[in-house]
Amino acid sequence: MLRRLTRIIPWLACVGSAAAAVAPPPPTPDDGTTFHLFVGDQYTYDDNLYRLAESVSAVASTRSPEATRADSYNTVSAGGIGQWYVGRQNVDFSLRADYSRFVHNTALDNTGGDAQVVWNWQVGSPFSGQVGAEFNRALASFAETRYLGRDLVDYKNYFGKGTFQLGPHWAIIGGVREMDITHGAAVAAFNNFKNRSGNAGLQFTTGVSDIFGLEYQYAKGLYPSNFVFDNVPFDRDFKEDIYRGTITYAITEKLNVDAYAGYLKHTLSSQNFFSGSTFGDFSGNVWRVTLNWLPTEKTQLAFAGWHELHAYLASETDYFVSKGFSITPTWRPTERISVAFVASREDQDYVAAQTVTGAVPSSLAPARFDRVTAEQVSVFYIPRQRWTLNLFLRNERRSSNQADIAFSDKSGNASFTYKFW
Repeated sequence: MLRRLTRIIPWLACVGSAAAAVAPPPPTPDDGTTFHLFVGDQYTYDDNLYRLAESVSAVASTRSPEATRADSYNTVSAGGIGQWYVGRQNVDFSLRADYSRFVHNTALDNTGGDAQVVWNWQVGSPFSGQVGAEFNRALASFAETRYLGRDLVDYKNYFGKGTFQLGPHWAIIGGVREMDITHGAAVAAFNNFKNRSGNAGLQFTTGVSDIFGLEYQYAKGLYPSNFVFDNVPFDRDFKEDIYRGTITYAITEKLNVDAYAGYLKHTLSSQNFFSGSTFGDFSGNVWRVTLNWLPTEKTQLAFAGWHELHAYLASETDYFVSKGFSITPTWRPTERISVAFVASREDQDYVAAQTVTGAVPSSLAPARFDRVTAEQVSVFYIPRQRWTLNLFLRNERRSSNQADIAFSDKSGNASFTYKFW
C-alpha cells in the first residue's frame, strides 16, 4: 500500500494549471515490459491568469485588446509511456505533446510537451545507478517571471548517478547533472540559465528502509554575459557548496521519517562592483523533514517542514530563503479512487536586491519578502482499465512588502486520459 501511495501522490501533485499535463500514471515494476499510447484533454479555469495585484484592472491595455484577467483554456495532449526490461536493466520512457488554446487571451496560445528517458542500470552486485535525460516546454508562470506575455520556457536536464556497494551495509554514492533553462521571449532571455552540479557521499544501511548518509554537493550557475544592473556590469554566475547529513528511518511499521540537515554556501563573483552580500550571497543552515504516517490501509498523512535556499526555474536570479511547512492527507477508498489534499505556507525572504533608485547600495529598495499560502485538492479516478479522470482545485494567496507582487488566485481543471492498450 505504501509503495502505491508514494508513486501516486507525487503524480497527483504535478497535475494542475501550472503543468498543463495530461498523462496516465507511470507503470509499476510489477507491470514488466509495457508500452501505452494515450490521448487526453484538460480544461482549466483561472480567475487571475496573470497573477496580478487587486489594484491592477486594465489588463487589456497592458498586453493586447483581447486580454482578460480571468480566462479558460483547453489543452489537448497525446503521447506514449512505458518501460523496457532486459535482464537486470530497465529503461523508463515517456513522450507527450500539448496543444493549448485560450478563450480570450489568444496571444498565449502555445504548443508544448514533455519527454523523458531513464536507464536504471546494474552491473554485477555492487554497481547500480541511473542515466537519463528530460525535456519540457511550457508557458512560464506569470507569478515567477512577472512578464505578461507568451514566454515558452525550454527545460533540459541530463543526469547520471551511481552506487557502489562496499558490503551489506556501506555504500558510496555519486552523481552529476546539467540543467539548461532557455526562455522563448526575447525580453526574458536575460534569465537564461545553466546549472552544472555533482555530489558524492557515503551511506550506511541498517535495514530494508533505514539509511544514514553524509554527502557533499557542488553546483555552478552560469548566466548570459554582458548583464547590466543600474548601468553597472554585473556577473550573476555563482558557485554553491553544500555539506549535509541524511536520514531515512522507519520509526514504526506505519510511521517513517525522511530528513536532511546541512550547511550551504552560495557565492557570486568577488569582482562585481556591488557587494555579493547585497546581491545574492548566502551562507547558513538548510534542512528539510518529512514525516509519513499510515493510520489505516486506505489513508496516509504526510507532514513536511523546511528551511532552504530556493529559486523559481523561470527566474533563477531571484534567490530566496524558503521557510515553510505543508500537510498532505491522502485517502484511497478503493483501488480506483484517490483523493489528496495539500495545505501549505511558505515565507520567501529574498536574498538579492530587487530594485534600485541610484548606482550605490545605499539607494537600494528594501529586500523583498513574500508569504505564499495555498490549499489544493486532487481527485483521481480510474472508471475503467484504460480511462483516467482527474479533478484539481487550488486556492493561492501571496502577500508581499512590494504591493504590485501580492495577489490571490483560484484555479481548477478537469482532465481525462485514454490509453489505447
